[in-house]
Amino acid sequence: MLTMQSNWMINSSLHKSVIDSYNELASFGTSKGVDKLPKTKLHKHIKKIHPEIYRVPLFRRQFCKMLLDEIESMKDHIGFTPNPDEDELRQIPEIVLKEHVPEIYRNMWFIVHTVLNPIFLAIWQRQVSHAASIQIANYNLKDKQQGNWHHDESADISVVVPLNTGDYKGGGTEFHNYGTVDPLPSGHALIFPSFTHMHRGLPVESGDRYLLVFWLYSRSRVQDLYLDGPTILNPQG
Repeated sequence: MLTMQSNWMINSSLHKSVIDSYNELASFGTSKGVDKLPKTKLHKHIKKIHPEIYRVPLFRRQFCKMLLDEIESMKDHIGFTPNPDEDELRQIPEIVLKEHVPEIYRNMWFIVHTVLNPIFLAIWQRQVSHAASIQIANYNLKDKQQGNWHHDESADISVVVPLNTGDYKGGGTEFHNYGTVDPLPSGHALIFPSFTHMHRGLPVESGDRYLLVFWLYSRSRVQDLYLDGPTILNPQG
């Protein structure tokens, strides 16, 4: 079921609103900036927590429970490891799906295109085209009092989905100059622009806090900036 490429795991009310809003979103996307995007049925599911920080009821609880069962198997056969590309204060044990569980990765990428992109269109009138990473993180902070302030440097938009809220104590996310967000219910997505919103994870007092994390970006924007832009911005020269 976790590898079945469909929207069965999406909150049923949200999925219906995505379908009902498709024509308006598609019309806006083809208007080349001439039309304004009207309020759609999808907008009613998007709740603003702080400026440019939103929550959306994304996944069904059944999906979260099934993924948690799969995580137990992953722990035995793959294991959570820190990302060596991040500085020591930011390293959180994770399993990168594309590398270790490509079947689930492909399914999550299907969700990016069919569900998350319509949400991004409704919020910011933009889409993302690529994933820097889709991963499962074990945010227990056993060796740290709390997370380090950081931006998700490789992403334009970050989506963080808690999978087991209530199974641990503490946790949550703090956004610099904006405030804190308590752990959302399992399956609810926390969505924010990665390049503007510095944030950190709050202490987990006991237990393991499992998160499904999407780091998403627009390749066309990166190509325009770094490959086709002025020489000073070209990483090759």
